[in-house]
Formats: sequence, structure tokens, C-alpha cells
Amino acid sequence: MVSSEVSMRTVTDGLNEMAYSIIGSIEEMLEHSSIRRWNTGHRERGAYNIMTGGLDYKWFPMELEGRQLQSKALEEYRRFLAIVSALLKEQPDQSLKTLDQSRQRITAIIEQNTHTAFRSPSEAAIVARTELQSQVGLLSSLYDASSGQIVCVPDTNALIFNPQLEDWRFQDSRSFVIVLTPTVLQELDELKVLHRNEVVRDKCEKLITRIKGYRTRGSLTVGVVLVRNVSEIVAMAVEPDMTSSLPWLDPQNKDDRILASTLEVMRQRPRSAVVMVTRDINLQNKAEFARIPSIEPPTIVVT
Repeated sequence: MVSSEVSMRTVTDGLNEMAYSIIGSIEEMLEHSSIRRWNTGHRERGAYNIMTGGLDYKWFPMELEGRQLQSKALEEYRRFLAIVSALLKEQPDQSLKTLDQSRQRITAIIEQNTHTAFRSPSEAAIVARTELQSQVGLLSSLYDASSGQIVCVPDTNALIFNPQLEDWRFQDSRSFVIVLTPTVLQELDELKVLHRNEVVRDKCEKLITRIKGYRTRGSLTVGVVLVRNVSEIVAMAVEPDMTSSLPWLDPQNKDDRILASTLEVMRQRPRSAVVMVTRDINLQNKAEFARIPSIEPPTIVVT
């Protein structure tokens, strides 16, 4: 969503909201589901069915409305899983194994194409809720040295629209950090030479010079103060790994690369409020689909 006020919702808060929405979709689907005992023949106490792993219950096919809700729940969960997987990609193997096992359990509940140990859809709903909450819980192991900060990731147009970074203010009066991605810096370098509009070329040239000048204040990749008690600025040095980012992002698309970089910022700052700064409606839509809040850049104050 796009707002004139910086969202204070942290990365983890956003995924918790998404998880609760998926739980609602799964529970709605399960209202149309049924589980029946399929192996009704006599079995000796303690006997074990090798073919089904000892599972005597089976999901029965749903009617059309249930299948439609199933499709909705599966799409929502796959999008959620892609985001969580991207954020946890650098975690130890045990965490990744835990995530995969949890994924299998939730997918089995949604797809309902196997025998099951559940005796009722309500039992499955309880497990789905627990598993989704545990997946969000895995994010608690991520390190965040800047917990509680507001982190703004602008696109190129936002910087050109208002290159006076020291004058940036948002409705929320708290301090914030501006993070410049490699894709944006590269595009500024290109536009200062190649853009057909002289005014834009001049803005990009001056902005690049301004950013270079911040190095006199310290390491730009670590972060330097823009305005004391108001803002800082950081330049990312590493391009995003698109192969381990969200599967629907195109490596050749600059907006998608900015989104991937924003996801990297989210991974590094899971307990901070990370927002994109953009006036581009297409990028705003893409950010919303990826559950990344976005905000318009501040307008230039004419004195």
C-alpha cells in the first residue's frame, strides 16, 4: 500500500499479517473439506499398513466452491513461502530443513491429495495455524543490528524528483535511513550521460556528486549522517542474487532488481520498518504484490 506516512510495520509484522490472512483462507477452504476413514476393514491392534504409512483416513474430493478456495489458499501460501524462503536463504541448514518440512505439511493440508493422519478438517486447521506461525518464527533467528529503525529504499525516479536528500522529511517525525541500491546508482550514472533531457542529466550529475561527497563523512557502505537526529544514508555495495530472490522477478528488469535489493534490506533488518520510496505506479503495484510497503517521496519545499 502507498501512504503519505511511513509505515511502522516491521518486516516480521508484515509476514505475521500475511500468515493470519492465509490461515483464514485455509480455514475457509476446510469448511468445504471432508475426511473419512477409508480402511474400514478389520485390522488387528497394532497392525501397520505399509502402502499408506499406517494412515487410515483420506481427504475426499471437494465441490467446486471448495476447489476455488483451495486454489486461492495455495496461491497465497506459495507467495508467502517465496518471501520467507528469500529472507531465510542464508540461514543454517537445520533452519532450512525445518522450513521445508513445515512447507510439506501445509501443502499437504491445502492440496488434500494424500492419505492423512487427521480425523477431521478442524484438526488440520489447528496444525496449519501452528505451522504458519512457526515459519514466521524462524525469522527471529535473523540478526538485525538496527532493530526498530525506519528504512527507506528509493527508486531512481524518487531521487530525481527530489534530489535534496538532506531536506527529506516524512509525516512520521521519527528518524530514518535512506538505502541506495546498486541498480539505482548505476541508473543515475547512465542517465547523467544518456538521458535526452538536459535538466534530468544535470540533476543526475549533481546528485551523483552529492552522494560522492558524503564519503567525507565516513564509510558510505556502513552509513553516514545526513542530518543529525533526522536521517542517515547507506549505499549497498553488492548486487542482489536474483536466483535466490522472489521467483517472479525478472533479472533484466531494473524495477525488479530494486525490489530484490529491497528484499535484501528486509533480510538484513527484519525487525525494522522497511519501505520503498517511489512515485512509479507499476513499481508500487509490484511492491504491494511482494508485501513491501511503499511511500511517495517528499516534495521539494520552495522557500
